[in-house]
Amino acid sequence: MSMPTYLMPCLAMALLLALAGCRHSGGTQAADTPASTANFTAAATAATAKEGTARMTVQQQHDEEIKRWDAWPIREGHSPEHAWQGVLHLLRTVPRFADITPEIAGPALGMPGQSLPPPLLGYSARIHPDWALGWALDERTSLPMVDVSLGHRPQMGAPYVDPAPVCDGPTDWPALREALEEMGFATWGYMTDLNPYTYNDHYALSIALLPSSELNKLCIRRIKITPMPQQVRP
Repeated sequence: MSMPTYLMPCLAMALLLALAGCRHSGGTQAADTPASTANFTAAATAATAKEGTARMTVQQQHDEEIKRWDAWPIREGHSPEHAWQGVLHLLRTVPRFADITPEIAGPALGMPGQSLPPPLLGYSARIHPDWALGWALDERTSLPMVDVSLGHRPQMGAPYVDPAPVCDGPTDWPALREALEEMGFATWGYMTDLNPYTYNDHYALSIALLPSSELNKLCIRRIKITPMPQQVRP
């Protein structure tokens, strides 16, 4: 079963999360960074690595991605269910996007701390042999966003991957939509069948779903929060 269109962003995020887990660490997360990559951010090393990657074949690049993923320790205590409920908590309790800070978002999402490469603010963790979970606050563009997502172990191509191992909580797509509608998210549209979007007076949401054949339900893969234009940070 192949579903390349909607899995490609997932795989891209998985690679970002893996690189963040292997190369960067913040606060108490120092143990997550393999010693061999401790100085990876040095300019000369980064330039050399970039040049080396350019000479690699697609298979070699994939093999390197797998090595980085496998070197990333699995951290317990992080839950997609907590993250999705945390998104709902932020939407209920923080009326302005400008007030969503890492200090507020991290604990709400169950992922406090900083582990993403700058200039991104946020956190990522490998929570299962094949899955990672993370969030990022990106203010580099005119429309800032908070992106909460699951990423899968890097793969060649874009095969369908059942999200059952990270979709065992009660917050599936019907539950999420019901909770959002109770908060006034009444207008809905679809980029694709698996990419709904909605908005209210304060926030716009872009959602990515992934069907689980094993659990027979639609699971949440990603929620991106952006402010409505009139609510953009001054």
